[in-house]
Amino acid sequence: MFRLASAAPLIPFVLACWAGTAQAGAPRIAYTHHALKVDIHDLDLSRDADQRTFQARIADAADEVCGGRPDRGNRYTESERRLLLPAYEKCRSDSIQHTNAAVQASARRLAGNAGRY
Repeated sequence: MFRLASAAPLIPFVLACWAGTAQAGAPRIAYTHHALKVDIHDLDLSRDADQRTFQARIADAADEVCGGRPDRGNRYTESERRLLLPAYEKCRSDSIQHTNAAVQASARRLAGNAGRY
């Protein structure tokens, strides 16, 4: 059985993140990069249930590094939410896509090296 988790107990994934800043009275979005570790040591990624758990962890990590949904709570004014929500959605989507691509590339490398050892 192939277990990606056995090869890497903690896999760091770089997730893009945005942070809203206000300068000269007009809100602007400044893009920064963050890395967050997603723990997978307890998962067997050959199982569908564990793959779903892993995808949920990636989505939660993306939400965290992208600053959380700006339309939750009363953190922002309506005009700030209109500006920040599309940026948040793009950040989250890009982060999940980037992370999934990195996981698939790692899995292919590990599968290719399995016969060598």
